[in-house]
Amino acid sequence: MIRSDKRRGRTLAVLALGCAVAWGTGCKKEEAVAPVALDAGVAAVAVRDAGSQDAGMVARVKKPLRFSDVTLTKNRYRLDVTYTLTNPGTAQGRGDACLSLHDDQGLVIHQVKLGGITVKGGTSDTFEDRVDVSEAYWKQAQAVLLYTADAYDCSSGVPKMTSERFQLLPSGQPAPAGTPAPQAPGAATAADFAVSNVRVSQEGSSDNYSVSYVVKNLSTRRVSGKGCLRAYVAAGDRYLEEGLVGDFSLRPGGSETVTDTVIFEDDKHWDEVKVLRLFTSPYGCADGADAENAGITFDKPADIHAPVQGVDAEGDEELNPDNNDAVVDVPDEAQDPVDNHGGDEPYSDSPEDTGH
Repeated sequence: MIRSDKRRGRTLAVLALGCAVAWGTGCKKEEAVAPVALDAGVAAVAVRDAGSQDAGMVARVKKPLRFSDVTLTKNRYRLDVTYTLTNPGTAQGRGDACLSLHDDQGLVIHQVKLGGITVKGGTSDTFEDRVDVSEAYWKQAQAVLLYTADAYDCSSGVPKMTSERFQLLPSGQPAPAGTPAPQAPGAATAADFAVSNVRVSQEGSSDNYSVSYVVKNLSTRRVSGKGCLRAYVAAGDRYLEEGLVGDFSLRPGGSETVTDTVIFEDDKHWDEVKVLRLFTSPYGCADGADAENAGITFDKPADIHAPVQGVDAEGDEELNPDNNDAVVDVPDEAQDPVDNHGGDEPYSDSPEDTGH
């Protein structure tokens, strides 16, 4: 995650001691603030009692943090998010800012932490964050939810949301009336996925390798996950290479064909590898393969090998610009007559450690 350093502080309350604030969340250490009056039955919010020592306890107060001025900019797999958080209370609000994608039924497709936030009472602050969001998730999203949560608790979603809800469309426009309310996330397990029809291929003798497979959701809820491809010299050995291969989010009973590029740290290992294994899980390679999530193990296709040096995907020899012996024959071209009467010369512009 790339966190912008730019902050714009705007004081909403009259402070006893004034100081110029250009970028930042404050200018001096504040004295302890009297506890905010609690009101049973109100929603959980990010503003805490300043004297609270329990970081896991969410205060229940009347004045939650509010989002405004939200902009979304998607560029391939990256999403830039700019937003302002306003703290109408008196105690400092802190935690994490979070973003989740939802389908047309409000079900969670993907969740991600934007960054840590701290907003003093009576002020607002503008944040700029950049996060990675897979196209596989983004293309299914019908609504985007911004919210705050306790630190490291974005994955709990709506049930533990600690701010006012801010919902918008992927285009950045406000969510219209009737947009389904965001639902609580469902916890996926490796047992929710079934994999079939695995194919690994190579373009000619180049270093372009790809894999495709079909993944099916066996559960009764929407679940998201990732694929992992591991390569072995022999069955039973520790894997020699591994890589994430594809993201997916599936409705109950749904299936999808996933295609992705395979990247090894060392392409020469393709000549050593004999066995491949593809498995799926909520976090891909980070979850690991075991007896309960064996995935599919198969022999490497005989026609896949390490790339041939200097050969592209079409099998043509590539020229090395640093090799002075590489000569290219260029057909002679007819030259326009040059008028030297003015004395001007012609112008030219040359160019894991699980053991599984």
